[in-house]
Order: sequence, then structure tokens, then C-alpha cells
Amino acid sequence: MKKETIIWSEGTRMAADLFQPDDLRDGEKRPAILLCHGWAGPKSHLSSTYAPYFCKGGFVCLTFDYRGWFESDARIASPDKQPPPDAEGFITVRGRPVREVVDPLDQNRDINNALDYLIGEPAVDPNRIGLWGSSFGGGHVLYVAGHDPRIKAVVSQVPGMGPAPDQNGFAAPAPQVQQLASAIARGEIQALPRPAEQPESLKGIGDFRTMWRFLPRVAAAHIRVPTLIIDQEQEEYGGRENSGLAAKNAIPPTTRVKYHVFPGSHYDIYEKNYRESGKLARDWFSEHLMPQS
Repeated sequence: MKKETIIWSEGTRMAADLFQPDDLRDGEKRPAILLCHGWAGPKSHLSSTYAPYFCKGGFVCLTFDYRGWFESDARIASPDKQPPPDAEGFITVRGRPVREVVDPLDQNRDINNALDYLIGEPAVDPNRIGLWGSSFGGGHVLYVAGHDPRIKAVVSQVPGMGPAPDQNGFAAPAPQVQQLASAIARGEIQALPRPAEQPESLKGIGDFRTMWRFLPRVAAAHIRVPTLIIDQEQEEYGGRENSGLAAKNAIPPTTRVKYHVFPGSHYDIYEKNYRESGKLARDWFSEHLMPQS
């Protein structure tokens, strides 16, 4: 059963779909999976493919659109000084909705709020929570799993792993990135320009001010829960060494990790390899989240 719902993320409405198994009994608690899409990926895609498939396997599932994308509202940026609030605590401002910007740190706040929503569902067992993510969302779920003890199993396919850190675990912005970030902070530029190095195939704008701070490789070193990584042999966004292979190498050897590679390029994971990748993921979650008889 699918139900449209609303998640509040930092005061902004996010559109979401909640899936509950048809055989769910009153008072029963099930394991749950939060699905996180990639760069400009809509929840509508996940809600018509992976989520119902996982749900048929017995899981409560949640999909959502990040703030500023598709059916979700956007945060508001105002160039004006805020007036004092009225008697009811409200203000009226002239604002610009911030849409189609990929800010990984903002998106991780959205994921955290979606997790809070999911764990609050009466039918969810909070001790059996899984994360599924693809592409940029594949990097997100590794980043979250490296910080959040509520996560008990992870599936990450063709993950965007962010910049490679230095020997101290840090990255730094390029000088031109710092110049633009400073200009925005000083009000000299009102909106983010599209990065010149961003591939034409990627919709929207990548927020270069935060991309260098997004380090899933560093976070993955702290993952202690079973993790399935699904890769594509001809990954075009930086190659496997910047995708699934980077994730596999970042996770500690003491953590249970399965690494599977499909033939084809990045987007084949959603087309030629969709059914097989979905089955791998569902089997992984069943093994690690379902009670074993």
C-alpha cells in the first residue's frame, strides 16, 4: 500500500511516499528501508520501481524528493533585511526559491529528517533500518551510515564518492571555487553559477561551496554494518575508482562488504540491470534486516 505524505525538513515541506506491505497486521513492526535517489533523481522513479519491489519483500519503504526538487518545496533566499515578526510570530519577505541545486550537506539533512520520519512510523522496527541509495544518493547513504548508529544495513549502487581526501582525511577547495564562494558570501553574486566542469548530462547546479566538504570516503571508514556495493564496469563519472571501488576500499576490512559489478555504464543500472540489481538489494536487506527463523 502506497500513501503520499509530507516530511518537514528544516521547516520546508518535502513530498514523500510511504509504502507498507499488504499483509501488515495491526500492531506489527517491520524492518524499513529509506531510499535515496541520485543527482536530480525523482522519488516518482523509485516509487514505481525499487520501493514497491522491496515492499513486496516485507519491508516498509519511504521515498522522497530533496528540498528544491520535483514535488518538494524549496528553501527561500531573500536579498532583503528581515522585518520584525508580527504578533503571531510571522514575517513577510520577498524571496527566491532555491531550486535544482545539489548541495550534499543540505541533502544529508533531508535524509536525516526522512529517517526521523520513518522511525516514527508505528509499523517500523527502529532497530532494523536499512539505507538504499543510487548514484549521488549512493554516496549519501555511505556518508550517513558512517555517522548514524540507527542504520543496520546498506545498499549503495554506482555511488558518487566526492573528492579524494589527502593523507589527513581532508580536501580543500580550488582557488577559483573559494573566490566564487567568497563573492556569494559577501553578496557580490546573488545566485550560484553552473560549474564549468559539471557534465552536461547532470541537471541543475552542483553547489561547489559544499561539494569539497562532502567526503563519503572518510565516513565509509567508520561503517560497521553489512554493506552491498553495486558497480558498473564502464562507470563514466570518474570510473569505478571514484565510485563503487572507492567505496569498497574505504570500508574497513572487518566490516562485511559484498562488491558486485555489472557490465555496462552508469545509467544501465536503471535499465538493463534494474531487475538483477533490485533482487541483489532485496536479498541483502532480507538477510540482514529480517528476523531469521
